[in-house]
Amino acid sequence: MDSTTLPHNDLPPLIPVQRHAFFLDLDGTLAPIVDNPEDARLPDRTRHLLTRLVAATDGAVAVISGRALADVDGILGALRLPVSGSHGLELRLGTDDHVTTQDAGIPTEVIDRVEEFALLQGVTSERKPGAIALHYRKAPDQGEACRAFVDTLVEENANLRGLHGKMVSEIALKGVDKGGAVERFMASLAFAERLPVMVGDDVTDEDGFRAAQALGGFGIKIGQESTQAQHRIDDVAGFADWLEEILR
Repeated sequence: MDSTTLPHNDLPPLIPVQRHAFFLDLDGTLAPIVDNPEDARLPDRTRHLLTRLVAATDGAVAVISGRALADVDGILGALRLPVSGSHGLELRLGTDDHVTTQDAGIPTEVIDRVEEFALLQGVTSERKPGAIALHYRKAPDQGEACRAFVDTLVEENANLRGLHGKMVSEIALKGVDKGGAVERFMASLAFAERLPVMVGDDVTDEDGFRAAQALGGFGIKIGQESTQAQHRIDDVAGFADWLEEILR
């Protein structure tokens, strides 16, 4: 069996929300993926369902994103949730303003090289706390070059890791990931004694799937790519349909 694929990718069951905690990726899970990351929006239906899910779980709902935490808040707007940003580097356990950040960052020389590469190749670079990304959705022909460049930089520094997702390649800190974020949330009062459900669409969510399943819950993969998640839903709209079903 391939180490990144499990054979039982059936639709998720209709679960009692009161017994579960929910960890939700943003882009490609709650919000449709768009060409410009800054144009991402939360559909009104999804916003309404999230509000109901928060009430039904007594607040055991968190967004776990590769985006910076402040960027996540900008998309959520008035919907204030616990958030993990930058692949687990930033964490806000509650809905107040207290954010914990792991004390590490991408070396300046790596950032400079990535930004220079982006200018030369005609792709977009994005700085985040503890990461820097190359977006090539507007220049898909540059995907192979971006992936190779990121892999080269990571090979030169044992403290870094490469993440290759949908039209994006990213350099992040090794040892900081969405699985660690799920574990930290589950150790907090609002999420403890529940079964975790991690939902995401990209390779960066695999750490979260593994963590949720190790803690007795399950993962839901949005899309058709290989995954270790136990369950699968086709797309963002299908996930909203499932939320609506479990909230009835």
